[in-house]
Amino acid sequence: MAQSVQKEVADMLTELIFRFYSACQRHPTTAQGPKIHSHGFHVLYLLERSHEKKLPMSFLLTELQMTKQQMSKIINELEDFAFIERVRAGDDRRNVFVRLTEKGSAYFRNSAQAVSAAIEAALQKQSAERTDTVRDLLYSLMQN
Repeated sequence: MAQSVQKEVADMLTELIFRFYSACQRHPTTAQGPKIHSHGFHVLYLLERSHEKKLPMSFLLTELQMTKQQMSKIINELEDFAFIERVRAGDDRRNVFVRLTEKGSAYFRNSAQAVSAAIEAALQKQSAERTDTVRDLLYSLMQN
């Protein structure tokens, strides 16, 4: 595949991601709830996917490439919504973990379902053959 075609496909997928994120913001499931910054949503995603729904603050700082001040603002916002809670590890008060609450997990799952519904609605306008092609491509991309 020519590099220009790869760039075009990458740009198109990026546009789709933003369209579906925007659709998620307007979806009835999430429109009523609190609005969080995309970085906050990223924190919820990482916590939802973690083994114990808990991660060290240092990991989040590295993963999101933020300053402590920026991360603290996001964590405070998520804490205010009761989506997460800070947990101190042992006697060392400097070692802080962030844990996803059930409310935060439910918010994340509802948001993910809203995005999935928007994507499914778009795919229903496509033929089964085209949908199979997209599925195969996405499966291949997710393996990398």
